[in-house]
Amino acid sequence: MNEFKYVRNNLKDEYGILKLQDKILEIMVYIDGFCEKHNIKYCLMGGSALGAARHGGFIPWDDDLDIFMDRKNYLRFIECCKTDLDTDRFFLQEENTSQQPHFFTKIRMNGTTCIDEVQRNNTKMHQGIFVDIMCLNNSAKTKLGKKIQYYSAGLLKAKTISQTNYQTKSKKKKLQLFIAKCIVWGPFKQFLLHLVRRYNKKETNEVAHLFGRAKFKNSFYKSEWFAEVKKIPFENVELYVPKGIDNYLSARYGEQYMEMPSEETKAIYQSHAVIWDTENDFSIYLNK
Repeated sequence: MNEFKYVRNNLKDEYGILKLQDKILEIMVYIDGFCEKHNIKYCLMGGSALGAARHGGFIPWDDDLDIFMDRKNYLRFIECCKTDLDTDRFFLQEENTSQQPHFFTKIRMNGTTCIDEVQRNNTKMHQGIFVDIMCLNNSAKTKLGKKIQYYSAGLLKAKTISQTNYQTKSKKKKLQLFIAKCIVWGPFKQFLLHLVRRYNKKETNEVAHLFGRAKFKNSFYKSEWFAEVKKIPFENVELYVPKGIDNYLSARYGEQYMEMPSEETKAIYQSHAVIWDTENDFSIYLNK
């Protein structure tokens, strides 16, 4: 696969992140070609799908890109990366490892920097610019079953957050993180993962994104919306979105998802990185 370079010189850099977005898109174009080569199905998700629909590319103030895969394609993607990823340019940061304790996978670009506040002192983790690969899990049929899945994932998320430098003033959150740190380990951790993924070998009418930030009511979607994918414009390339993108975005963000958000809402989602550099390796910034 040929190296893709993309630079938007003709746009006003209102949020100061065009160069970062361009580098993220380089990674995504590589992933797109990699998935085509290995017959792996993906689609844009979350803010990336919203950006494609509403802006024809990145949300102008968004500094990341996320994609969905079902469990079968997700596992195949990881295995193919272990044998065929261009490791001169990219790094596989596999889920549930010391490199990536969260339950989703990242592809990082070597020789770049994208450090967030939580991981800024983690000298053992690759902190290059990245794309997130999220797994859609099959959903339980009943509301009780869905809640068990959702809150099991919540405990697992709290456990991973408790192992970082995450700071909060909320006494409730501090208590939740402390409890998760104490109880989520060993067999109980594996049991929680089983509860989250127990339906993946069954045919189900719904799927769920359980390791994101969405509330319970916005985390479950009709399987048929993701059964097929289609390519639509994203900046000056085309990337896959679910064929039922309108249904998905309505379920995730509400029926008015095409309306521009308030300045307060923009501020919440504006930045993940406290330090980013498209030309230099993250190692020069750690512990500074």
